[in-house]
Amino acid sequence: MGQKDLAAKQFERSPEVFADIMNALIFEGEQIVSPKDLQPAPTESLYPAVNGALRNQYNDVSKYEMRNGRIAIQYTLENQSGPDYQIVLRKAGHEGAIYRQQYDGKDTYPAVTLVLYWGETAWNPSADLFHFFRRKKIHRMVRKYIDNVCLHMYSMRYLPQEVRQRFKSDMRVVVDYLAEGKEYEPTNQLIVDIDGTMRMLYALTGDADFINNIERLQECQKEGGDVTMCEVVDKFVQRGREQGIKEGIKEGQMRCAIAFVKESVEQRQSKEYIAGILQTCFQLKEEEADNLYRECTGIRLVVG
Repeated sequence: MGQKDLAAKQFERSPEVFADIMNALIFEGEQIVSPKDLQPAPTESLYPAVNGALRNQYNDVSKYEMRNGRIAIQYTLENQSGPDYQIVLRKAGHEGAIYRQQYDGKDTYPAVTLVLYWGETAWNPSADLFHFFRRKKIHRMVRKYIDNVCLHMYSMRYLPQEVRQRFKSDMRVVVDYLAEGKEYEPTNQLIVDIDGTMRMLYALTGDADFINNIERLQECQKEGGDVTMCEVVDKFVQRGREQGIKEGIKEGQMRCAIAFVKESVEQRQSKEYIAGILQTCFQLKEEEADNLYRECTGIRLVVG
């Protein structure tokens, strides 16, 4: 995922965001997982490759939920920006390593993995190992001996409103903005992690204004001001108006330039004279002036 992966990891490492994801997606909005009960868990495990050498594999973000000083559950997040139809095998490997480690330890606890898909294109992955092996000719008597592994994936750009409403952290801002697009209406929800939220939105949308305004928003927050998406969107509206004004001026200048070329051609002015005026008075580059002259004289010949 490149920059998207790094931004997602930074954003999701926050205990508040991580707990919010679990509560919204697993517990359907109930506040079961508390940020104060979360501790970082290892994100690297080893497995033997085909040639016998050890290779490492990584999770994106993983945390222990602690109860009475002991591990109760290990939650893991995997971020995907594109389809990976073998991801169910990767999940089996990750969770297998977690359970194998427990074999030699004192505590035993379940491992839960969620896949957050941030891509725009549709992706229907194999929901479990049974579905993954559906094209294999497996005898019906053998099937019941295959231990199934289920994949729990969420398309984060297309979460329905009733699911998005479960989020209480900055993640609500991200999923609402992605889902609503041009129809996005900012709310009064305070943004806590300005840097993480803006970098996440920039990574997912490519709009540099999100990161260009980080310092301004952080300064407002330090001075005791409330920072919401209203401030961010207002800046975008202002940018749109300024861009519209610039484009309007440019469009008006171009109409005048076209009228000048047509009138000058009618008066049998030379190409050199016309091109010179276009460059000096209308601030066109030499290539732009030449292309405009050709276009206008071409139009005149066709019409005449």
